[in-house]
Amino acid sequence: MNLADAAASGDRIAALQALRDKLAQDLDGCESSRDTAALAGRLQSVLAELDTIAPPIGAETPLDVLRARRAERRADLTQRKVD
Repeated sequence: MNLADAAASGDRIAALQALRDKLAQDLDGCESSRDTAALAGRLQSVLAELDTIAPPIGAETPLDVLRARRAERRADLTQRKVD
């Protein structure tokens, strides 16, 4: 998804992710030290904002923890019935 589409979607996380990708791409092609510093600073702030509102990929959510606990309880109950 490009930056304009992500922003228009109203999905803040998608918009920030698209902005992150655009900034990283611009940073890779930047030859000006002044522009590199500005882009790097903006990229850091976007990454920090993403960290506060979106869990990292592969991170365990509270729902994952709850599901795991329920699965353990069910397995314990099944084991008790077998014994």
